[in-house]
Formats: sequence, structure tokens, C-alpha cells
Amino acid sequence: MIAIVAVGWASFARIIRGQVLTLKEADFIDSARSVGCGHLRILFRHLLPQCIPVILVMTGLKMGSYILTESALSFLGLGAQPPTATWGSMISANRIYISSAPWMVIFPGLIIALTVLCFNILSDSLRDRYGFAETERV
Repeated sequence: MIAIVAVGWASFARIIRGQVLTLKEADFIDSARSVGCGHLRILFRHLLPQCIPVILVMTGLKMGSYILTESALSFLGLGAQPPTATWGSMISANRIYISSAPWMVIFPGLIIALTVLCFNILSDSLRDRYGFAETERV
């Protein structure tokens, strides 16, 4: 799981950097500079609180993809080793019983799907709560 997060941190950095570059030009940052606030105070007092909602929404969205990636790697045998139970390894170990006991494969698959759906709904509701405008692509 650490390897999956280590690979995926670049997208977080890209989004947060864009958010900080946008906020850096805001009037309240200029006001803070004009009253003599230092760089660290501006960062932790003004920029970081504005970035936390973006971080929360991104975390919720990424958790779903991390769960799917971990399940796929475990299904292929590249994830956690057999004493550790994961949903992907449960599906992989029970796929030989799919004709006689399909619930042994269906239920772990449903749990994966429901967990990913819950994380997506959670991040969507956080996005709506914090009022992020949806962008239109032309």
C-alpha cells in the first residue's frame, strides 16, 4: 500500500501547487504581506486552510483508486502475501469455486465496489459542501 501511495503523490502535489499558485495572487495574501506577515505565517495561516478542502476531496477520490489498485495487485499475486487477507486475494483464492459457490467471489467483489462507491460519494458530497465550481470543457 505504501508503494501505491508513493507512486500517486505526484497528482496531489500538482493539484495543491496549482491551488497555491492561484491563491497566491488573491487580495487577502497581498493584504497579509502589506501588514508584514512572514512567508511561514502566510503559508500556515492563509494558504493551508484554503487548500484543506481540496486535499480532502482528492483524498476521497484517490482512496477508491488505491483500493482498486491494491485489490487488482493482490488478485494477481503481487500484493500482500497469503497470511494477510485482502479482498483481491480472497477473490483470487476462491475463483476455482465460482461454479459451485459463486458467493465466495461475488461478496468480496461487491464489498470492493461498495467501498469505492462510498468513497466517491463522500468526496462528491465534500466537493458540494465546500462549493467547488464545476468546470466545463469545450
